[in-house]
Amino acid sequence: AGCKTAISNVVMAIVVMLTLLLVTPLFKYTPNAILASIIINAVVSLVDYETAYLIWKVDKMDFMALLGAFFGVVFASVEYGLLIAVRTTTFFFMLITA
Repeated sequence: AGCKTAISNVVMAIVVMLTLLLVTPLFKYTPNAILASIIINAVVSLVDYETAYLIWKVDKMDFMALLGAFFGVVFASVEYGLLIAVRTTTFFFMLITA
């Protein structure tokens, strides 16, 4: 943000808190389908296809961990996605070293 001191974090926290307190009630009557479409639109921009393709070219086992994490997060939760990625990576590491 270009700020030179840590007070900018305090100002940002206050602005976020006020935004959550004042703007969130406006979404009370918004249909769930519209909220879901907003969330899906935001999540689609988070997926980095070029990096996934690079991981596919470099190491197929890492790509399998990436897919496990992705589908775990999409269909279960962040915790399960992380657990799947860690277990997959650990399994592949033990497979390679054994």
